[in-house]
Amino acid sequence: MLLRKDWLIMTKEELTHSLSVLLHELTKSWRKEKIHSDVLEIIMKMRIQTDDDEQYAADLLGNIAFASESAHALKQIWGYMLREQTFLSPETIEAMLADAQRKIQRRLSEMTARYERPFLSIDDPLERKRQLERSYSALLLFNRIASDFLLEFVREENETAASTFFAADPNEAIEVFHHLCSVYASRLLEGLEVD
Repeated sequence: MLLRKDWLIMTKEELTHSLSVLLHELTKSWRKEKIHSDVLEIIMKMRIQTDDDEQYAADLLGNIAFASESAHALKQIWGYMLREQTFLSPETIEAMLADAQRKIQRRLSEMTARYERPFLSIDDPLERKRQLERSYSALLLFNRIASDFLLEFVREENETAASTFFAADPNEAIEVFHHLCSVYASRLLEGLEVD
């Protein structure tokens, strides 16, 4: 005799397909030009606000750490809904994210070193700056896609379709979610020139 849990599991392929369709729907009206403009505005504002390249690189690194940890918090929120098989209200999601970000902010200085490692091997300061800007741009967009998806996921009119994800293994769902948000962010950022 099969347990209910055994026949309810959504395969990774089904999960990937369903999430891809939803992310496509979510982002299909987004225009690359507008995304690029928004990202460039944030980068240029940071450049203007810093005194020198060293400070700018340090600020980028801090923002990468903050955005990375925020992305992790968004994935945890979705994982919680899947594990508990419940829909949180948009206000609860926003409050949970704000709480996580307050905690991240308090520990940011100790977290930043972990995110610095991949960039330490880049000797050319100009190339290091470019890589930092690319990473930060990708994380900004990843978080926008992930947060917009979660807010759509919990909309009352989407609950029936969204509840099908309760049949997925939450760990696989988080992994696929991370991968697909990254893919969609990369596609939307293609051709972005920060220089």
